[in-house]
Amino acid sequence: MAQSFDIFLASGSPRRRELLTREGVDFSVRTAEVDEYLTFDERRDPEQAAKSLAERKARASVEALLNQDGYTGMAAVIAADTMVVLDGEIYGKPVDEDDAMRMLGELSGRTHQVITGVSVWLMHAPADNPEELSLGFRSFAETSHVRFKDLDEGIIAWYVGTGEPMDKAGAYGIQGLGGDLVADVRGDFDNVVGLPVKRLVADFADVFGLEE
Repeated sequence: MAQSFDIFLASGSPRRRELLTREGVDFSVRTAEVDEYLTFDERRDPEQAAKSLAERKARASVEALLNQDGYTGMAAVIAADTMVVLDGEIYGKPVDEDDAMRMLGELSGRTHQVITGVSVWLMHAPADNPEELSLGFRSFAETSHVRFKDLDEGIIAWYVGTGEPMDKAGAYGIQGLGGDLVADVRGDFDNVVGLPVKRLVADFADVFGLEE
């Protein structure tokens, strides 16, 4: 089936781009600035928080497409937010090396959850009548369980010194050097990388033009 929607990824993450490309999705990248602040109440439910942040990102990209780019046509906008959670506490990106050391020390020898919220917005923006714009979206969250090896301070210091942890939730990237810190993964490995792409493609195969 030919793809009937223009697909936009509302993420600058090279990992998410690689995962979508691997699954044969033809897409463009369209990101927009978004406030990622979470209130205390939002942080109490990490799964809902991940979905909410994905929805914010998708909405901002939809608004940018319509208001800045003047887009017309049929489009699907995909956004995602991945967070690391230990004992109900959300671990974001470290603010500095000391923060990265702290996070990795707390994750050492324990099992944490990696939750990715995904939001897909479908829109139809007719060129002949902009007032007939239609929008709809669906969001879901996927959870994987990751168990770390017991890490000594030397290993943690070495890893932080590579610089890899500094732009990643939970201060590690499983697809890179951080994979050596991991003892076991239960659930979707791609989800830990940053996008549960197989579930995404299965749920929206008709949108992506990937149905047989």
